Amino acid sequence: MKLLFIHDHPFYVAEDGIYSGGGLPNSVWQNYLINFKEIIVFARRSCKNKDKQVKSSNVNVSFYLTTKYSSVFSLLINFRSVYRELNSFINEADIILVRLPSVLGLIAGKIALKNKKYLWVEQVGNTSESLMGHGSILGKFIAPVFEYINYKIVCKANFISYVTEVKLQNDYPASSNAIKVSLSNVIIKECLGENKLDKDRFFGEVYRIGLIGSFDARYKGQDLLLKAIHLLEDNIKSKVKLCFVGKGDYTWVVNLAKQLDLIENIEFIGSLKAGIEVNDFLQTLSLYVQPSITEGMPRATIEAMAMGCPVIGSDVGGIPEIVSSQFVHRKKNIKEFSNHIKILFFERDTLYSEAKSSLIKVKPYLKEVLDNKRIEFYSRINSELIIKN
Repeated sequence: MKLLFIHDHPFYVAEDGIYSGGGLPNSVWQNYLINFKEIIVFARRSCKNKDKQVKSSNVNVSFYLTTKYSSVFSLLINFRSVYRELNSFINEADIILVRLPSVLGLIAGKIALKNKKYLWVEQVGNTSESLMGHGSILGKFIAPVFEYINYKIVCKANFISYVTEVKLQNDYPASSNAIKVSLSNVIIKECLGENKLDKDRFFGEVYRIGLIGSFDARYKGQDLLLKAIHLLEDNIKSKVKLCFVGKGDYTWVVNLAKQLDLIENIEFIGSLKAGIEVNDFLQTLSLYVQPSITEGMPRATIEAMAMGCPVIGSDVGGIPEIVSSQFVHRKKNIKEFSNHIKILFFERDTLYSEAKSSLIKVKPYLKEVLDNKRIEFYSRINSELIIKN
């Protein structure tokens, strides 16, 4: 069977293959190739070096990267052309997979339904929260419209996979006839054993707090973390080290840290490669925080938990499903966030207990568990296709 995968993701074309900024490495396609012989990826073409981080090329995976959608303005001008491109590929595929939220995904979803093609929706986040969280006036204006379209597409889709257990299922309910599954797109290959937890991380003098996220995507909450630390007493602040990992221009974070007199508390580590580099960093932390304004199921949070990090997070996306309820704060509520940091600073036994709890909570995201769920999902899809055809 031929699968058409559609998303707004920008890919960089080099002489030796197709590259991604990190979100879609070539390993991700194996999750689909176990059931589909061929994958065609319809996405956007990028000429920016920041999108040349990891190789995405893979055997039996081909790419069509449109140059007609580099911005909202260019899409409006070239909408008919993009529509024709999508329509052509959709008619040739057996199953149309749209990863939402994404503009191309919404357009393709409408076309697939109109053309009566089998439609699979991967819901990885909330469309309205995503658009509102980016902070642009245009995003806030179009959010209700895109949210409605997303809702209707999921209602009519044949197959739906959600990255959460509850949150996105409530936001975008599927029809009773649809084949649906909770299937995280965050896959953990290894989990630290409890016997390998270094107690010095949690009982040491320095309170190392980590946050992973691009500085170009301000919805990750780097500013909220700085403001939360600013509210703490001086005797706590003097022992806090904030460790930021991510790509992009962090000048705005530096400027805010200077305003809040926290410049001596921060450490910019830069980008780290997935796997050993990220895991080694996470194992140095006393605490990981995810104060995001919008999320689906945050990869960095689950990876941190797999390395024994206690976690504090906001109440968006799937975060409340994996973080202990007493350490979930309301979105943008800096006082609650700061208080949770303070509690764990003084209650080190609780901090250590949360570290051990993280290792248990992350088990459902291990590769072998998700592989079994994925195979069962594909089996149900294949049975449906046999019956209908």
